[in-house]
Amino acid sequence: MLGPFASAADLRAQLGRDLTADELPHVDRLLAGASHLIRMTAGYQQISRVDHDTVTLRGSGTVVLRLPQRPVRDVTAVAGLTAAAWRWDGGELLTRVDGYCWDGPATVTYSHGHDPEDVAYQVAALIACDAVKRILINPEMIRQRSIDDYSETLADARVSLMPGEQDTIRQAFGVRNWGVVS
Repeated sequence: MLGPFASAADLRAQLGRDLTADELPHVDRLLAGASHLIRMTAGYQQISRVDHDTVTLRGSGTVVLRLPQRPVRDVTAVAGLTAAAWRWDGGELLTRVDGYCWDGPATVTYSHGHDPEDVAYQVAALIACDAVKRILINPEMIRQRSIDDYSETLADARVSLMPGEQDTIRQAFGVRNWGVVS
């Protein structure tokens, strides 16, 4: 299972204060939930680095397959084929170069994703902290409050992503399609 993008220490730094005794037991779960929301928004991109992952793609008579997780770091094997039968383009495409097409399932072993030092990963960590920060700042999930002529509208306190955060995640990590390239 993939872990959260940020830690309690990251959240504490972003809040600019220590976590309270009431907040501390919930922080890891909330950060994990926010990270899952980010991965969902990114088209189920894992985002975190995964080495030697195996995926089975459906070939449908084309010579090119698109690997589903980004960024692709390395392709080490295609089950049942020698390395001379396929070529990785250094990006997301895997091409048959042996005169055949991808027909039927193709099991590929590859490494993909971002390291915690990568800017894109840090953006995901920042957005995860922001989503959790909203719930810590407004634990009663008050949407609006008014006193006399003063009125205040608060951000949604559920662990959720704001529209601008969703756009940022989709831009950074979104996937156009999976598997077969036409």
